Amino acid sequence: MIVNLVDNAIRYNQPGGHVTTTTGNADGHTVLRIANTGRPVDPEQIDRLFEPFVRGTASARGDGVGLGLSIVHAIVSAHDGDISCLARPSGGLDISIRFSTPMPARAAEET
Repeated sequence: MIVNLVDNAIRYNQPGGHVTTTTGNADGHTVLRIANTGRPVDPEQIDRLFEPFVRGTASARGDGVGLGLSIVHAIVSAHDGDISCLARPSGGLDISIRFSTPMPARAAEET
C-alpha cells in the first residue's frame, strides 16, 4: 500500500517537486498521509483514480496500468480503514489513510 502511494506521488510529481509523508496517531486512529506537488487534478476525477485501470491525465514517468490506487483502496477497505483524497489547489494530491488503532492487549484485559 505504502509503496504504491509513494511510487504514484513520485511518478506524478513535477520536476523539482516535493513528496511529503506523515505518520502518527490521532483520535484512536493510526494515520498515514502522503502529498505531492504534481500537476493540478480535477477534483471531480479523484474518485475515478481509485478504479482499476484508470490513470490520471497528468503525464507520468514509466509504464503504469492504473492499478496502484485501486490496490491501495482494496487494502484499506480490507482492514476497515478510511481513505480520503484531496486535489491540492496548487497541484498534486493529498491522500490520507486512517486505521483504527487496536487497544493494547493489557488494556483490553482490564476493561
